[in-house]
Amino acid sequence: MKPLLFTLLIISIICGACKKDDKVIPDPVITSSALHDDLLFVNKHDFQITTSEAATYSSSDHSITISASGLISRITSGEVVIVNVNWPRTGKMTKLYVLGSTDDEHVNPFEKYHAAASDNPDGQYIQGWATLRKLAESGQTYFIVLRHADASVGFDYNLGHQDPVIPANWWKSCDSTLARQLNPQGITRATELGVALKDLKMPITRVISSEFCRAITTAQLINSGPSITIDKRINHPDYLKTGETLFQGLQHIISETPVDNKITLVSTHHPINEFNDSGIPTFPKVSVYNWTAAFFVKVNADKTFTYEGAASFGMFKYWRDLKLNRV
Repeated sequence: MKPLLFTLLIISIICGACKKDDKVIPDPVITSSALHDDLLFVNKHDFQITTSEAATYSSSDHSITISASGLISRITSGEVVIVNVNWPRTGKMTKLYVLGSTDDEHVNPFEKYHAAASDNPDGQYIQGWATLRKLAESGQTYFIVLRHADASVGFDYNLGHQDPVIPANWWKSCDSTLARQLNPQGITRATELGVALKDLKMPITRVISSEFCRAITTAQLINSGPSITIDKRINHPDYLKTGETLFQGLQHIISETPVDNKITLVSTHHPINEFNDSGIPTFPKVSVYNWTAAFFVKVNADKTFTYEGAASFGMFKYWRDLKLNRV
């Protein structure tokens, strides 16, 4: 064999061997089935994150307890936290966003005011996440039914007094000796939620609040644009004199609202989330409903309406950041 041909043969053999050895290994990924559209829904204690290859985990957020092996022993219900996933093979790190999709792992002060627990928080949060992601561009008529922001300052007058004469309009007062008011976190979260809704360009054309100062203050801090309409039919049960439930009051409001493919923001209270045996298709018995959180109602052209899931404060903020490429 001529030297040139022999050399070319050797080179081709070496190159062929190189190609076989130069196999491309795909980047590691999260494989947990509870990962939905970039958000991991943790619906139980001792939840194990699964991945395509070995990883170590950590988080500086006090709302979560997670081991280096990815076992989440607890996470506060409704909170969205960041978990750092470190990949030893590549030396890279992934930020994983995790939601506590339960309704039985709360902390004070909210734990004191939690009320009835949801019958399916995980499913409601997953449905709400899908609704939230399409809401601004849906071109349909929706209600965002918000529980007022975090409120633990003071207490409602009728709960702590047996006075023969109760102060007039105490429930409307912004004095914490007469009615419960927003705490510092509530003020911060209501303001931040308003910024997130604006950043997401939510087409909110109507804002309705109960008569309670904490609900009105929440709507004011959100500052979504439209003037606030006050409606006693969605007052807290501490002062709800219509003879109907909050949910019945909401149904009346929905029936009176035009189907105009816009969004109505409602600032109200529990137990508007307790539908129980309403008989309305798609509505659960109880929706998950934290402070500064909401459930969604879609109104159809014939004025029928459907429950479209729930979203916590952290979900609103995370979706804004994800959509605007801030994560």
